Amino acid sequence: MRKAVLLASALAVLSAPALAQEVTIRLHSFSSPTSLDHTEHLDRWAEAVEADSNGRIDVQVYPAMQLGGSAADLVQQLEDGVVDMIWTVAGFTPGRFTGTQGLELPFMNTGESATMSPAAMEFIEANLAKEFEGIKIIEVHATDGALFHMAGACVETMDDLAGKQIRVSGKYIGEAVKALGGTPVGIALPGVYEALARGQVDGMLINWAITKPYKFSEVTDCHTEPPLYQTMLMTLMRQETYDALPDDLKKVIDDNSGIEYAKKMGVVWDSQTKPARDVAVEAGDEIVTLSPEELAKWKETVKPVYQMWADEMTSRGYDGDALLASLLEITAKYGRQ
Repeated sequence: MRKAVLLASALAVLSAPALAQEVTIRLHSFSSPTSLDHTEHLDRWAEAVEADSNGRIDVQVYPAMQLGGSAADLVQQLEDGVVDMIWTVAGFTPGRFTGTQGLELPFMNTGESATMSPAAMEFIEANLAKEFEGIKIIEVHATDGALFHMAGACVETMDDLAGKQIRVSGKYIGEAVKALGGTPVGIALPGVYEALARGQVDGMLINWAITKPYKFSEVTDCHTEPPLYQTMLMTLMRQETYDALPDDLKKVIDDNSGIEYAKKMGVVWDSQTKPARDVAVEAGDEIVTLSPEELAKWKETVKPVYQMWADEMTSRGYDGDALLASLLEITAKYGRQ
């Protein structure tokens, strides 16, 4: 009997490596390894997945485009199978995530990542399966609110934007700036500080949290609240990579994905808003708030941008007006401003 037990134990030990399927997931990111994106999200996600899988999944994280290409290439790298996962922004690949960019329409935001992130997940899951064909969504979360940060002149009314060069990110926010009287300018994030310092642009639309690591308070001196929009950040996996996993490892991925995970990341982003804003306050910057009357005027002025987006979605085979209605309903549910 003892020999039989020992033999069974030995067989179990010998067969364990064969049963423990090893999987390597290559995750490519545009962000710096010291950024919030990595220190609070991607690196922690990798650790959680490795721990929850008892080491059967090895997540190899490559920050700062270490595998080559530009941020605009990330989606193609994912679809071609060059990498298994990517960290990207909806607007980095023009025309690819137009539906998702509806969440970035002016004044479609809740102002907080913890509420806008689940709104984004709910809208995408309800409406945009076709847009993410071939992709497993790990999570989509929003930045904190993006507002006007100006160098040299405050924006308190629409007239103050007339002729101003404003750095923007994204097609529809660019259209909103045009509608409000400004001129949208596209500049990659690393070049924005110098552009502001040299007077090549008069200001920028960006969220508070990013202003601190990029030291934008050194080159801006007036900030206009409330926020105009929130940017969509996306953690995506190749569907083929996910489908190839055994069921128990799929569960590991699922347990570290979805709306609750997005909400958790939202809380992390929101925690960075006040410290970044405090830097500007301590530097003596002016922070102005649009009057209720002026805010109402702005919201009315940018409304045509909503229909522009809806029409674009209709041209892509969706019911654009129905999508817009869904977007308005879901964001209102989560506290749209």
